[in-house]
Amino acid sequence: EDAGMRSRIQEMQQRINQLEQEKMTLNISKAPLEARFRQKEDAWLKDQQKMLQEIESLKTESKERDDRSRELEERNENLEEEIRALRVDARKAASSLNSRENGSNDTWSRQLQNDRDVADLKEKLRHSEEEIKSLRLEKVSVESELSGTKMELISLTRAHDELQVEFEEMESSKSQNSEAEIQLEVLTTEHIAASAQLNAVCADLAATKSSAQAAMEAKEEEFKKEVEKLKFEMSVIKARGGVTDDDDDKANDDEVEDMAVLKARIEERDRRIAELEMELLKGEQLRRQMHNRIQELRGNIRVFVRARPFLPGDGQSTQTCLDVLPDGENLSIIDNRSGNPVDFKFDKVFPPSSGQDGVFEEVSEFVQSALDGYNVVLFSYGQTGSGKTHTMQGSGIGAMRGIIPRAVEQILSQAKIMQAQRWQFTVSASFLEIYNENLRDLLVNLDLRPDSLSSSCSSAARPASAAAQKLAIKRDRNQKSFVDGLTQHKIDAEDKEIGIQQLEALMAAAARARSVATTKMNAQSSRSHSVFMLHLHGINEDTGTIVEGSLNLCDLAGSERLDRSGAAADAKRLKETQAINKSLSCLGDVFNALGNGSPHVPYRNSKLTYLLQDCLSGDGKALMFVNLSPTMESGNESLCSLRFAQRVNSVELGKATKHIRRI
Repeated sequence: EDAGMRSRIQEMQQRINQLEQEKMTLNISKAPLEARFRQKEDAWLKDQQKMLQEIESLKTESKERDDRSRELEERNENLEEEIRALRVDARKAASSLNSRENGSNDTWSRQLQNDRDVADLKEKLRHSEEEIKSLRLEKVSVESELSGTKMELISLTRAHDELQVEFEEMESSKSQNSEAEIQLEVLTTEHIAASAQLNAVCADLAATKSSAQAAMEAKEEEFKKEVEKLKFEMSVIKARGGVTDDDDDKANDDEVEDMAVLKARIEERDRRIAELEMELLKGEQLRRQMHNRIQELRGNIRVFVRARPFLPGDGQSTQTCLDVLPDGENLSIIDNRSGNPVDFKFDKVFPPSSGQDGVFEEVSEFVQSALDGYNVVLFSYGQTGSGKTHTMQGSGIGAMRGIIPRAVEQILSQAKIMQAQRWQFTVSASFLEIYNENLRDLLVNLDLRPDSLSSSCSSAARPASAAAQKLAIKRDRNQKSFVDGLTQHKIDAEDKEIGIQQLEALMAAAARARSVATTKMNAQSSRSHSVFMLHLHGINEDTGTIVEGSLNLCDLAGSERLDRSGAAADAKRLKETQAINKSLSCLGDVFNALGNGSPHVPYRNSKLTYLLQDCLSGDGKALMFVNLSPTMESGNESLCSLRFAQRVNSVELGKATKHIRRI
């Protein structure tokens, strides 16, 4: 066992070193990309602003010249009209002059006046014609300038389009850089989780070694005392028998023989103790199986408790308020108000050193029930920063994967195995969040077609739609709840490798779309409840059987106190906290009503309880994961979570219904 533990620690240390190297590589490649992007973006913005200003000025100048050209044309038309009028007046004057040639002196003087008027009109006509010529020349000049301006505008537009293409390329480079940052964040999270688990395993190993050393020393001391006692008894016997020197040699041989017999007896006793311990272990396993069977027949909501290890953000203190007992079912917590320990017992309790694989091993049979035709719900509960999202989703694609990816992988593996029994399964997945009592589809822009998948999960994302469809919880004709408008993405159950790639793309898209924020208690605090739904449909044409099951994995937002999280200083965070605490309070009201056998259960008081109504009303199986923080500062919240879990554990939903029918 020690060798296995050492090999596990070495593997985790190697993984940590690998993650640190990958993190260092990403940090090194990230800096020049960011500098280059910022330089390109600044230059592009300056050029774009300059181009836009020039385009606007050219447009304004072109408009002014168009207005000037129209004014000149109007003036030209007015002058031509005036010239025509003057010519008419000149002809009239000449006609009047010829008709009155023999008139009186008054007529003569009038004629002289008319001659002067005609001369003046001719002069005006000449000036008008000259002005028209100049206006025509100016019009030609303006038209040529306008043509040049239009050519320059076309050139600027072409340059603007080229800059736009370059900007789009820079945006694509920025997106790739963002993906590198996301990958770095995932690696950092995985590194922190692996380091924390390694520290917890080392602490457990040290405690185990210390207890084993103490037990060994106690046994050695007991053995020495027994040997001394036997030696004393032998010396007394020899003194009473008055043995000679020859007899001493014989006595020494007898002593050696007695030591061999004594050693054989001790070995026989140790072997018997080991057999009894093995029988006790088998009996304990049988007792747990019988307990789980009784809980299943009763329909009790099974409750698992998991204590996370200390993280770098918890500070230097390693004093914990939790004490997980070795039997895996009991724990005690220090009540900060009274200073006394409070004991609890649940279906399973995981210490801080428990890995993701050990946690999933306990829930694997529960997940298997979905393939058998049951509606299954598993939800994580606890204060913010207690490790709920790590338990449900995990990080990376290695040992730190959570329940959701492991559950889908198990279902795909089992579906592949059951193909030999003539079963054909169809698997589809949905992922939503409840944010401020509003349903939001986290996969609305996801494309899981095989040709769209690549090494980068972001390649499976489609461009954002103009407006996401509004989601609503409705009841079908069988009075079963469903979410109207929620997208379902098919997971390939034939090819496991493609199915895993689709799952990774799905999880990455959901993680990017989920509402998170930074609080004083958690740098990546979930501000919504997320629900991963896996819909299973199996058909066996040989037996004419159809099985329909579902797996609902809920990562609830953490309950938090405003004085510790600091959410009261931000109106948006305050509204989120109020919505989270209200929905969790409604969940508690539902469990209280179920535990008291109330005829009315307030499922409709929140979107969360209304969505889970079928799974909590006796139609399916339910399991609750309570996540705890080990710090002394979180002792009060952890105690409240454990008391709530104790009430939930006593709720009996009745025997679950298996959804199986004939074709």
